Amino acid sequence: MRLHERPSLVVTGGSSGIGAAVCLAAARSGWHVWVGYATGGDRAATLAAEIRELGHSASIVALPLDNPAVMLKGVERMARPPMPAAAILCGGPAPDISPFLRLAPDHFRYQLECAVVGHSVLIGELWRQCFRRRSGGHILAVLSAAQGPATAPYMASYVAAKGGFEALLRAAAAELGRAGLRVSVVRPGFVETPMLDVFEPRLLDLARQSAPARRFLQPTEVAEALLAGLLAPPAPGAVAELPLGQARVAFA
Repeated sequence: MRLHERPSLVVTGGSSGIGAAVCLAAARSGWHVWVGYATGGDRAATLAAEIRELGHSASIVALPLDNPAVMLKGVERMARPPMPAAAILCGGPAPDISPFLRLAPDHFRYQLECAVVGHSVLIGELWRQCFRRRSGGHILAVLSAAQGPATAPYMASYVAAKGGFEALLRAAAAELGRAGLRVSVVRPGFVETPMLDVFEPRLLDLARQSAPARRFLQPTEVAEALLAGLLAPPAPGAVAELPLGQARVAFA
């Protein structure tokens, strides 16, 4: 299949963790993958090269959520065949692990800047330059079990940012659904990624002991849920919840 004939998607946070697992899974399913990165340019290039060595198709693109100007240039790069029909949003800063009363305003500002402001710019430009030209598009987003219903303690800035991100997605679906925007979300708990480095090892050991099968989710499990949602999109304007099955682990 020629490159311009392949279905295409973009993955933010694609250089490691869940995002990298999504890139590999989607490429193996025949998608051209735009591996989006913020600071992990070398990792993204290595992953894209690995995908191509496996006989699949991938390119890299800089999409730092805290730098709208660079994101705009990234979307401009993608606004040509193979133009993305979907975006899987895995990128974002790690949680600030701290008691509520010790969090500084800057902790909240940065989390919200990436989760709400950055994503509003990215989704808006993807719609203007890519999705609208295709008469619609599909946004799949990684939220968090930390949002609740049992809200995780010591993660207030992260939880607030994820809540704002979810509200942004619902607002976009409400306004752009009639024109073809579809939204799917997944809410993993602890996942075995480098993001766990911000937690105390003792806390992680206790959490694993109380988790189903005494283990956390693997990035590939979250990637499989996202790929299943990608292949079965909801109706335009809908916000679909993607199941994670028995392996889902809630924050506590």
